[in-house]
Amino acid sequence: MTREECGRLRYEARYAIRAVLVERGLSMSELGRRIGVTAELVSATVRGKKHSPRVLDALRGSGVPEQYLFDPRLARDKAA
Repeated sequence: MTREECGRLRYEARYAIRAVLVERGLSMSELGRRIGVTAELVSATVRGKKHSPRVLDALRGSGVPEQYLFDPRLARDKAA
């Protein structure tokens, strides 16, 4: 899976990702503060525009299921 495909699929899952964060009482701003990045980077990663490993790992650690993350690092590993 290419980075572009990962981004497109994560964009399609963006509302599901946000719903998980809301369930956990987290906003994208708060997640960004906790990991030392901007809310804009968190938002861009959730929307599939960026693929920040730090944000993807934080989303994973916050309980977002792998099926919504479409992490290019893992897609690349699976393809190998």
